[in-house]
Amino acid sequence: MAFREKWGTRVQAGEGPSVAFATVWLFFLLLGYFVVRPVRETLSSLVDSEDLKQLFLFSFLSMLAAVPVYGLLVNALPRRWLVRVVYHTFVLCLLVFWYFLRTGSPVVQAWAAWVLFIWISFFGVFATTVFWSVLADIFSSQQAKRLFGFIAAGGTCGALIGSLVAGQLAGRIATEEFLFVPVVMIELGLLCAWLLEKSHTQLVHEDQASDVSSSGFPDANQSTAASQGGLWSAITQVLRSPYLQLICLFIFFVQFCGTQMYFEQAKIVKSALPREAERLALFANIDLATQVLTLLAQLFLSSFLLRRFGVAATLLILPFVYLCSFSALALNASLQVMVVAVVIGRATGYGITVPAREVLFTVVDREDKYKSKSFIDTVVLRGSDAAAASAFTRIEVMGLRWLNLCLLPVVVLWIFVSWYLGRKQECMAGIDRSQSRD
Repeated sequence: MAFREKWGTRVQAGEGPSVAFATVWLFFLLLGYFVVRPVRETLSSLVDSEDLKQLFLFSFLSMLAAVPVYGLLVNALPRRWLVRVVYHTFVLCLLVFWYFLRTGSPVVQAWAAWVLFIWISFFGVFATTVFWSVLADIFSSQQAKRLFGFIAAGGTCGALIGSLVAGQLAGRIATEEFLFVPVVMIELGLLCAWLLEKSHTQLVHEDQASDVSSSGFPDANQSTAASQGGLWSAITQVLRSPYLQLICLFIFFVQFCGTQMYFEQAKIVKSALPREAERLALFANIDLATQVLTLLAQLFLSSFLLRRFGVAATLLILPFVYLCSFSALALNASLQVMVVAVVIGRATGYGITVPAREVLFTVVDREDKYKSKSFIDTVVLRGSDAAAASAFTRIEVMGLRWLNLCLLPVVVLWIFVSWYLGRKQECMAGIDRSQSRD
């Protein structure tokens, strides 16, 4: 079959339009998110650990409240309408925040700022969860390995431009004016989502006609139809499935270790940089450096690693990075070491682990791709954040050196879970590693 090599991935005949629309959709989505992300980072550096823990707890509770509502929408709406309702709701929320932030009341502005912190955390998780649920529903496991890294690179380009825009706008416009950027980006992304839906029929035809395995590829009619059940359906599916439980455990380790790093970052930055403008500039530059490395990883590494070494080996990379990072911070918890650890950790997570993690959901049915996945990516994810935040406030009294040393055994357990989960996915997809290497 004719195909072309480009940037470490393979786009086969007939897949081009779907890949292009998905890539541009994610580009717009993350551009909007990364324009407002530094606002959340700046707020986190202004509060102490106890208040930050409360913010993470409220973020978790917001996820817990949203998942049943999302489950009802999944039941009632086919895929194309589900996407429109969810993202138009995000736009409405942004316009409400803009209205309250521009009021003259300091009390209203203060409350709006705190709620905005929680909402940005919610938006960053839920918006991308819906996006990747759609892609896991459209692309097969084999296609996902070839294409998800490239599609994720489109999102990284959007994040990169969003970080640049945020850095340029910092100090020049009011906070509420930032919110108009994601409003426009979400609407442009919805146009791409509509075009992706139209190209889906051709994608199914090409995949079924190809000589690669279509294991895990969804039925087109089933994918666009409404689902059944609700929140308890998602929970019971997770409780019944050892595979989904492994994904939950993997997500827990990712978020637990990532949140520990986040809290250490807030503590070190607050001590090293007393001025708010300096912190905002630093966080924007961290995002910029992260996105550059993430883009390189997505274009040149993720697809190659997934095709050549498989999901299991690819999932191991991030825990090994954290193992090195926590070891380095135990020896020298300086601002420079923290910045390097944060940038490399985030770049590895976004550039390599995220595409590999999304491949995990290509081998489950539609109910799990939307409901169980949303439950895992929101409630389990933010619940892990809240647990990590609570743990940090209890053990930070030991000092950063001992905190990082205590995290090393956790990372070792994460390594074993990652390997077992990846091998389980490969078995469910019916992959023979010796024959799948190109």
